[in-house]
Amino acid sequence: MDKCVGTPKPPPSLPELPEWQLRTLIRSLQVPEPGPKPGRPRTYTHTHLLRIHVYRAFMGWSVERMLRELRRDPSLCRALGLPSVPSRATVSERSKHLPWQALWQRQGGEKTKRRVLALDATALPAQATDPEARWGRDSKGQWVYGYKLHLLLDLDTGEILAHKIAPTGLTSVTPANRHDGPVGWALVRGIASWEGEKPSLLLGDSAYDAEGLFQAAEEKGLLLLSGHNRRRGKPRGRRRGENLRRLQRGAYRRLYRRRWEVETVFGLLKGSLGLAACLRRVRGLKAVSRQVTAVVTAFSFVAQVLAREGLPPTWVARVAA
Repeated sequence: MDKCVGTPKPPPSLPELPEWQLRTLIRSLQVPEPGPKPGRPRTYTHTHLLRIHVYRAFMGWSVERMLRELRRDPSLCRALGLPSVPSRATVSERSKHLPWQALWQRQGGEKTKRRVLALDATALPAQATDPEARWGRDSKGQWVYGYKLHLLLDLDTGEILAHKIAPTGLTSVTPANRHDGPVGWALVRGIASWEGEKPSLLLGDSAYDAEGLFQAAEEKGLLLLSGHNRRRGKPRGRRRGENLRRLQRGAYRRLYRRRWEVETVFGLLKGSLGLAACLRRVRGLKAVSRQVTAVVTAFSFVAQVLAREGLPPTWVARVAA
C-alpha cells in the first residue's frame, strides 16, 4: 500500500511578544546614573530616557509620536517607570549625553571564551535634499544616496562591540562614499584586547582584506577571516597569504559562512526596527547618527536578553512590532 505524502509541517516559531511583556522587558532596563548635579535635581534619569528610546524603536515610532502616546496613554508612562511625560526639548538635549554603550555589551561577560565576531557595513538611504549625504555603492553594487553604518558585533549574543570610532568618539555612521576598510580599521583599533586559549574570530568581507587590518586584529587578540580581494592582486603580505590559505580549509570555510548572519542583523535594523523609515524623517549626519544609535541600542539590549535564554539574536524580529 502506497504511503500518502503529506505537506511538510512549518517549523516551530516563537509567538510575537505581547505589548505588555515588551513593556515589562524594557522596565527591567537599568544603567548606572551619574552623581548629583548642583542645583535642582534631574527629573528624568538616564534610565528613563533610554527606556523611551528603546520602546519607541521597537514600536517604530518617532520621538514626537512616542511623546504623544505617553500623553494619551498614562498606563504606558507608568509601565516604563516615568514620573511624567518629558518635553521634546528635554529628550532632544539629554539624548546627546546618554550612556548608550552601557547597553551594547554584557557586564562581566566571559572574555576568555572564543567568540565569533563580524565586521561589516550597510548603506542607509537618505532624503534627496540631505546636504551631508553622498553617493556610494551598496553590497549589491547599486548606487545609493545616503550614509553607511559600520558595525562590529558578536554573532552569538548580539553585543555591539564597536559602534564608535576611538579616540574621536564619533558614531560609525559615515557618508556613503567612505570605504569600509579605513573605518573598520578604526573600529578594531578602538576595542579592548581579547584573551583566551584560542583567539576569537572576526569575520569580514573582501573590503577588509588589508595587511594593516590583519595586524590591528592580531594586536587585539583576534583572528581576522576576510574574503580575498582579487582587485588587490596576489597577496604579498604574510597575513594576507595566511588568510587565503585558511579560507581553503574546511573548518575555517564553515566558520566564514556565518558572515551572512550580520546581513540578517542589518535587515532587522532597517526593516523590523524601522531604521530605514526613521531616516526619511531626519537630515544631517548628527541627526542620522542619533537615530541609528537608538535603534542599534534597542537591538543589542533585547538580543542579549534572548541570548541569556539560549535564543539567537535574529529572533529580535519576533519582538519588534
